[in-house]
Amino acid sequence: MSDFGPTDQRLRRVEARMPGFPVDAMRLVRMTNHLHKTFRDRTNALVKKYDLADSSYTVLAILYGCVDESSSASELSEACHEKPANLTRVCDELVARGLVERCPKPGDRRAVMIKLSERGRALAEQAIPEVSNMVIEACNDFSPAELRQLSDLYARLLANLNGRS
Repeated sequence: MSDFGPTDQRLRRVEARMPGFPVDAMRLVRMTNHLHKTFRDRTNALVKKYDLADSSYTVLAILYGCVDESSSASELSEACHEKPANLTRVCDELVARGLVERCPKPGDRRAVMIKLSERGRALAEQAIPEVSNMVIEACNDFSPAELRQLSDLYARLLANLNGRS
């Protein structure tokens, strides 16, 4: 589902039926959801050959970018935007495959650290460039200034949603 036209038409009908309906803001929300799903579907297609899904790829990519390639489970859950129960399931699968390891957090035996294994690092180093190339292709007709502007606008929107405008 790559055509946004039908969604735009539905929003226009809602606007016609509800004066004051924030059509531009709602279009942004729907388009953001549409973009997220499209990127997720494309990422899933790219990482399928590694027997990964978007959520497991995301865990590996985030860990690859962390200091010492490790993170507490709670920080990883927040970074992945995954509920703790789902992150536990994803990490269980990654542990079973030898891609990540669980270990106690130094100084706090109750907390669990998730660490990228050698196999996980090698897989991340294969998958990350493929996903990055897909993103580069999607953004190829944006200038660096436009990408920064879009990023700044999304950051403002996130700040507004989080009450930090």
